[in-house]
Amino acid sequence: MAKKIFDFEAEFKLGIDTVDGEHAQLVDMLNTVHSLIGEGKKEEAQLYFCQTLSNYVDEHFANEEQFMASIDFPQLDEHKRVHENFKRTIQDIIPLIASYNDDAFRKALTDTYTWILTHIGKTDRKYAKFYLTKVS
Repeated sequence: MAKKIFDFEAEFKLGIDTVDGEHAQLVDMLNTVHSLIGEGKKEEAQLYFCQTLSNYVDEHFANEEQFMASIDFPQLDEHKRVHENFKRTIQDIIPLIASYNDDAFRKALTDTYTWILTHIGKTDRKYAKFYLTKVS
């Protein structure tokens, strides 16, 4: 198995068990895609990406938005807009990837890697900090 591209525990853990569990799933999915590509199984990686990511995004964003609403996070509407933009990007590109469009696959991977780094790594830390301050 190829080296993992992300280390969830070291890079992205927020300290909220339910959210961390879902974020870890996304990181695991991308690590799996990375491993498949490293093993020369690009078509399998594309199929796996298409089958897992769109379902994950819909479910996770709904759960995350519900959590933010439950803690009265003041930037919820802004966060929802960011989620909608990413969902739309993924929904638009999945059919291209499913037809084995290599450029679309590269773009989707770049967008998703960037999402993990900027959204989970930075943006989600805002509501985590808000929540952890509130409960301590």
